[in-house]
Amino acid sequence: MKKYWAVLIILALLGIGFLLSSPGEKTVMVMGTTLRVKGDGAQLAIDEAKRLDRLFSRFNPKSDISLINQAAGEKPVKVTKETFDLIATSLIVSDLSGGAFDVTLGRNGNYRAIALDRKSQTVFLRHKGMRLDLGGIGKGAAVELARRKLLANKAKKTLIDMRSSIAAIGGPWKIGVIDPRGAQPGMKAKLLEVVTLNDGDALSTSGGYEQPGHIIDPRNGRVADRCLGVTVITQDAAIADALSTAIFVLGPEAGMKLANKLAAKAVIVDRKGKINDNFSVKLR
Repeated sequence: MKKYWAVLIILALLGIGFLLSSPGEKTVMVMGTTLRVKGDGAQLAIDEAKRLDRLFSRFNPKSDISLINQAAGEKPVKVTKETFDLIATSLIVSDLSGGAFDVTLGRNGNYRAIALDRKSQTVFLRHKGMRLDLGGIGKGAAVELARRKLLANKAKKTLIDMRSSIAAIGGPWKIGVIDPRGAQPGMKAKLLEVVTLNDGDALSTSGGYEQPGHIIDPRNGRVADRCLGVTVITQDAAIADALSTAIFVLGPEAGMKLANKLAAKAVIVDRKGKINDNFSVKLR
């Protein structure tokens, strides 16, 4: 057991758990990070994540997101259902967080300038120069949709782990959460706590310790500095992904209010190192 926890602490570099090597595990690079899948249907989950990367990446000139960006201020773009639904989900989190989460970039960027037409399944950026970037929700969406793909194929027990986003089928799964206080890239990590993911749970972590300053408050363009780390557990990995970022931007008090409003479990480490959680909250 001591060896198990030592390995967990070392490898949980982004604040989440990991998958010990086993015959039922597959590991690949996708969406610029490591995807590990342990359990039933590992290859199917990997194939689904790769497919979604081709839809969501703004660096792929043929992706849905690139086509939307290219047509900004000019015309609506018909997209896949997966892309449309994900952007719709991002707008819900944007509204609920008062703009603390926003998938738009550029001088004219603002989530309120995204126009969706569900009947025609089109997305329109109202201003030229606007761009979409799904980096704050795309990994969670890939994990969530991969899980749904496996469930449709009768998977019984699988953990889908994309470092900052995890989704569980079956369980329980023990996941280590890194302590962001004093954490440094390349250094041995300390464990903040261990959480349990059960069937249907999803976890996401946001923190500034691997890439300091990479989380920006979209409302003012400044570096978000009210938290050191945020871990969220919900029953939808895409929402968990977006919510962990929104809470990191909002700070501990407003962030916890948002988590409670959405019946999400959260562990928040504020910039002074104080830990707050609401693990008494029951997931829906």
